[in-house]
Amino acid sequence: MVRHTTYLTTNGISYAVTRMFHLTSALFTLFLAWGLWVNLGEGVRLVTMPHIPLLLLLSLAAATYRDTWIFDVSAKTVTSIYGFGPFCKREIHAFDEVERLEITHFVRGSSDKDAKANKRRLRAMLVFSLRLCDERSRTIEIIAEKTSQGRTESAMQAIASVTGLPLYVDRPRDMDLNISYKDL
Repeated sequence: MVRHTTYLTTNGISYAVTRMFHLTSALFTLFLAWGLWVNLGEGVRLVTMPHIPLLLLLSLAAATYRDTWIFDVSAKTVTSIYGFGPFCKREIHAFDEVERLEITHFVRGSSDKDAKANKRRLRAMLVFSLRLCDERSRTIEIIAEKTSQGRTESAMQAIASVTGLPLYVDRPRDMDLNISYKDL
């Protein structure tokens, strides 16, 4: 699971993939490269180990993956950067174009707006997005509400407090509490 977190910068705040994800992926890439180098040095043919180059490419892609939202208060811009390594796409929106930061909820696997999540198939999800003035929306993150554990909501509040952008939440967070009979 790729997690995002907020980082304070000199010009504002950013919401990006965690540094631990990049570090772990880079270490795994180095480990696989070392294993491939040792095996090739011992005369093992590449045809007998196709999984190592495949895993090496996947871990290299993970190590170079970028999904960053930079909220620059001094330039009054929101910059979205996503892609792999040098092949990243960049979109810039002025604060004037942004109507609000927004969190909306839905239940995955159901088209009913009032559906209730259950533990089997229907999962409560949340969408963190940037609502633009021309009724367009740019999705920042889609994550299971249980996985988020309130971190996405607190990141949105931190971004709003640094930038001064308004925020909107369609409903409060569902509390996934493990309550036993002893607690009642």
